[in-house]
Amino acid sequence: MRVSITTLGCKSNQYDSSAIEDILRQNNFEIASSSASADVFIVNTCTVTGKADYQSRQLIRRAKAENPDAIIVVTGCYAQVTAQEVAQIEGVDYIIGNPEKGKILQYINEGKRKSPRIEIGEVSSERSLGLRAKGSSGRTRSYLKVQDGCNNSCSYCIIPKARGVSRSLPVPEILQEIESLVADGYKEIILTGIHLGAYGLDLTVKGNRQSGHSANIAILIREIDRRNYPCRFRISSLDPDEVSDELIEIIADSRTICNHLHLPLQSGDDNVLQRMNRLCIGRLFAEQVEKIAKMIPDVSIGVDIIAGFPGEGEKEFSNTYNLLNNLPISYMHIFPFSKRKGTLAADFPDQVEAKGIKERCERLRALDKIMRRRFCKKFIGKSLSVLVEASRDKETGFFMGRSKNYIPFLVKDDDAVENQEIDVVGIEIRNNKVLGTCLLDS
Repeated sequence: MRVSITTLGCKSNQYDSSAIEDILRQNNFEIASSSASADVFIVNTCTVTGKADYQSRQLIRRAKAENPDAIIVVTGCYAQVTAQEVAQIEGVDYIIGNPEKGKILQYINEGKRKSPRIEIGEVSSERSLGLRAKGSSGRTRSYLKVQDGCNNSCSYCIIPKARGVSRSLPVPEILQEIESLVADGYKEIILTGIHLGAYGLDLTVKGNRQSGHSANIAILIREIDRRNYPCRFRISSLDPDEVSDELIEIIADSRTICNHLHLPLQSGDDNVLQRMNRLCIGRLFAEQVEKIAKMIPDVSIGVDIIAGFPGEGEKEFSNTYNLLNNLPISYMHIFPFSKRKGTLAADFPDQVEAKGIKERCERLRALDKIMRRRFCKKFIGKSLSVLVEASRDKETGFFMGRSKNYIPFLVKDDDAVENQEIDVVGIEIRNNKVLGTCLLDS
């Protein structure tokens, strides 16, 4: 049978899809390159925003339209929190929650159904990371999920209800999986989780092999760094207060840990942050960013921002804009506030009108373009180590790649080889990418 797997959302969800793909391949299923020829459709959904819900529904309906006789399996976070809503979509055979993803093969083998079978599981009792993938995200880089779930209670976020409590993979198991990925030829491993900064807080001393200390993300990164693997490692996302001085020092001195940090700030106004139930304030965030930029050479710092959170007036938005504009930030990911049923923020007073949210997003995106260009410009004429990807740019035909500090490159030389790290000199900025040429001695 031919299976099509479509994934929405975060890196952890993409990792889960890779693990599902591994299971299916091991059981003689063929992964379809084109969904039109699939006998089974698996839609791994996201529910972080209303737009993600809409996209999930679209993909489910498209699967039904492409092959009415196909088995349709819906899994992921949207399925987890709104199973009954998914069940109303025509053609769905199985609705599988996150704790049940490992049983997808069993359900597929049962065939089509007259009415949806709902198997959600119980995220509150989940204590393992569940699915494990051999590799993901293509030949060049692979995600490695080392943590899942979240114990925080951000007022806008539904994900703890979809993913459960924070839980971590012990360090020895992580190192074993890294060895396997390195043996398979991956040149970049992206450490990911739902709340990566909470890594290890649930582990025992025995579980992480540290004498007298509980595990944490810095301990994990140090354990990885000291082994000098023949690949590089990228940290996916950490809350600002979770980037310790120890971690900064490790990254600054490391040959293999990428000089790139992504910090989900969400707002630069202290009153809005308090309503969000975030654990950071603007002044401390600014101090943290300045420290990171000073201590880690050529570091790239990315930020998540929510525009239009309830109670955010022009004053609060200006506080956010001005804070970001005056810091050495390399890029932003901007999200319009989205009401999520079951969250506190959905019922907050002073909801911002859609028009106002859109306008603020546009202003932040304009600032983001300035930030990206400003950061890239610093490296024109300089040499950076770039990992060449398998895919080529559609417009130019040049190889694409990324530097350790997350700058997207177009490599114009035919000498570039996919899945290899090469030294590239930036020539010019083209469409938010740096056009570069290989150094002859790289």
